[in-house]
Amino acid sequence: MELILVRQKEKSTKEEKNKKRDYHIYIFNRKDWIEYGACTLFKSLIICYLFYDSYKAVFLFIPFAILDYRNMKDKKSEQQKMELALQFKAVIESLVTSLNAGYSLEHAFADAKRDLGLVYDKNALIFKELEFILQGLKMNIPIEQLLKSFAERSAIEDIRNFANVLAVAKRSGGNLIRIIGKTVNSISDKLAVEEEIKTIITAKKLEERIMILMPYVIILYLRMTNGEFLNVLYHNTFGIILMTAFLTVIYTADLWAKKIMEIHV
Repeated sequence: MELILVRQKEKSTKEEKNKKRDYHIYIFNRKDWIEYGACTLFKSLIICYLFYDSYKAVFLFIPFAILDYRNMKDKKSEQQKMELALQFKAVIESLVTSLNAGYSLEHAFADAKRDLGLVYDKNALIFKELEFILQGLKMNIPIEQLLKSFAERSAIEDIRNFANVLAVAKRSGGNLIRIIGKTVNSISDKLAVEEEIKTIITAKKLEERIMILMPYVIILYLRMTNGEFLNVLYHNTFGIILMTAFLTVIYTADLWAKKIMEIHV
């Protein structure tokens, strides 16, 4: 009986390992849940103290906690896509080198996996995708079909464009080295522009953070220096409604500011 359970566990683990990942959806890991839980607990305690003067009001924070969860998930998803895009850029750079050396495209992907092993950790996202591609090639699945599957799951425009261009080039007999080389240059230019934009708006993001934190600082200052001044807003229906509205305005302003500074190339 124990042997059967062990085999079933090994089988399920193997299936999970071989399951292709959909990058449209970010799945929280243990570290993410700990980070989210710690941030949510800290913010809920601060808000209950500053805005309601009662930790019984923690249930009022639930909508904001859900909003924080979605924002954190979106942020982690974007970071994951950026990480995968950078790794994919390294892959096609390796492909160009191998193709210039006279290797076939299929062989070039095996070389790319070996080359990236010198740069990235073995748990990097791109290694699993390269493994899927190499396994598919061994099963005589066309490379363009494998890349199309990867592109659809990645939700990354650069990978989707590369897969489409490569499929057309394979059908029409185009110059793969020249096409992939142009793709590398295009992705490099795009990433450089994105980094430049991030550098330019870094100061503005810091200003936005300070402006969002100022209401909390002001309320904390008033509570510490003249607590009686805010007593009229605590432990009564009008005060709860007013403070909740005030908190909603702060969160809305924060989301609005982040949307304004969210620039895609």
